[in-house]
Amino acid sequence: MTRHRLILSAGLVLLAVWTAGCQRIGTDEGSPLGPSTFALTFQLDARPNLVLAAAKRPVSIIRAVVAQNGNPVVGQTVYFTLLSGPGEFGDFTRRTAVTTNADGVAAVMFIGPTKFEIDADAEATIEARLETSTPDAILKQVTIRILLSQ
Repeated sequence: MTRHRLILSAGLVLLAVWTAGCQRIGTDEGSPLGPSTFALTFQLDARPNLVLAAAKRPVSIIRAVVAQNGNPVVGQTVYFTLLSGPGEFGDFTRRTAVTTNADGVAAVMFIGPTKFEIDADAEATIEARLETSTPDAILKQVTIRILLSQ
């Protein structure tokens, strides 16, 4: 019986030494439902979103606003793409890149068609996509309605 107690005592001592080295040093991850500690907001709008195709080409300003935790993100590249419809951007392309300014705003000028370039009312769909270092896409779309003038 003493031999059994000796082995049991040695086992308990080894167990105590082994478990003393195991400590949890993790952090609480919080709820998966929020609130988030990292909040990136991305807004897109067209001003105006309804233009009139007349003798002159109509213009609309497409604005993307990027903020992180409520603060403007400066120097973020936003890619604007004219996905469908007539028109082009101010640099005469259908895809362009703009960097956000001190207010977190990246803006591009959309130039619509004249009344001689379209036969009926039309729509132009523009996508704005943030440049990211991950495979995740952060994007928004806006539609500009183009009314044909008489």
